[in-house]
Amino acid sequence: MLKLPAQRQLLQKLPASSSWPFFCNLLEAYDEGCVALEAFRRDGAGRFYIEEYETMVAELEADIVRDLARVVWPPDR
Repeated sequence: MLKLPAQRQLLQKLPASSSWPFFCNLLEAYDEGCVALEAFRRDGAGRFYIEEYETMVAELEADIVRDLARVVWPPDR
């Protein structure tokens, strides 16, 4: 998760992916969006696609950061 260095330590502490399926899907979508955005930039895709993916990736990143801020791990019990 090079794009989320401030959150790396917390991400590493999260339980196995089966415990957090929605969050894992969000991370996967973020990763795929980043890969696609890099490919669009590298291949000289139209500005429309690049701007769309920049927006999508930024929104996914904000969702991940917001959701991680709500996580307390390990849980206090």
